[in-house]
Amino acid sequence: MVKLMMNRRFDSARRRAAVLFLALLPAMAGAQSVYPDKPIRIVNPFPPGSPVEFVGRLVADRLAKAFGKPVLLESRAGAGGTIGANFVAKSAPDGYTLLVTTPSTIAVAPSLYKSLPYDPVKEFAGIWSVNSAGLVVVVNPKLPLSNLAEFLAYARANPGKINYASSGVGTTQHLAAELFKTRTGLDLLHVPYKGGAPASTDLMAGHVQVMFDALSNVRAAVLDGRLRALAVLRGKRARALPDVPTAAEGGVNNVEQPGWIGVFAPSGTPSEILGRLVAVTVREMSDPDVVAKLMGAGNDNEYVSGPALTKKLAEDNLLFAEIVKRAGIQPE
Repeated sequence: MVKLMMNRRFDSARRRAAVLFLALLPAMAGAQSVYPDKPIRIVNPFPPGSPVEFVGRLVADRLAKAFGKPVLLESRAGAGGTIGANFVAKSAPDGYTLLVTTPSTIAVAPSLYKSLPYDPVKEFAGIWSVNSAGLVVVVNPKLPLSNLAEFLAYARANPGKINYASSGVGTTQHLAAELFKTRTGLDLLHVPYKGGAPASTDLMAGHVQVMFDALSNVRAAVLDGRLRALAVLRGKRARALPDVPTAAEGGVNNVEQPGWIGVFAPSGTPSEILGRLVAVTVREMSDPDVVAKLMGAGNDNEYVSGPALTKKLAEDNLLFAEIVKRAGIQPE
């Protein structure tokens, strides 16, 4: 009899525990699915003032409104953007630390550094990107030339005396200039800066003579005459500067550079969190007001997101490896 009563009490306790567990399931599931429940950080691996910061701030503002949580844009510049990229690659894959960048840190850098501390193809997952208008060859307007052919003649007449600026060693500007040198045989001297903004500022001041810069970074200066655009490094003319010919039109072939600004999460981010980030970002960045701002900054109305962006990242790593090889650049 005692044993029977004990069994009944045990069964009763087990039933109460089961009922309590079932009652708690919705709350437990809700706790696991709530994202975000704290501020999100988007790391910009370049100094303030770049096109990357502009796009990153747009993304941060829209995500903050959509999620109802703070989304902070943080600059972690240095080493051509690889410091910030590595910080995100090594961050917890929980959706709270993201990267906004150009190809230079995660598609170009692997071919330029012998010991990069991260593997972009393995350590980043794509969220969203916008195709940029690419790069444009710009010079200080005080130079006695007005088109690409005249620049080629001027540089050949002054070998080793023309300085070109870039936003740092290993960036797309640096790579574009080196490829341009390979294609033309020009003797140009590299002056790396810590970001595109200070480089273009010195270009306008006449401290350097030429730059292969992001169109969105120099468009305003070109339009108001502070810089002179000679050619765009893309297959077709840019909508933002329709009167500027392509390099091919100016007589220089095979110097085109693919360009985009994208947002990435560390690989291993839970699929439900990554999926929500992709869906919300695509929706918010498709808003007509946001699109108008992106186009006004010189970007193209073309986007890649989610798995397609992750795939593009892998493809661009192979593409830039081939460009680096063709340009004859030795990894450092």
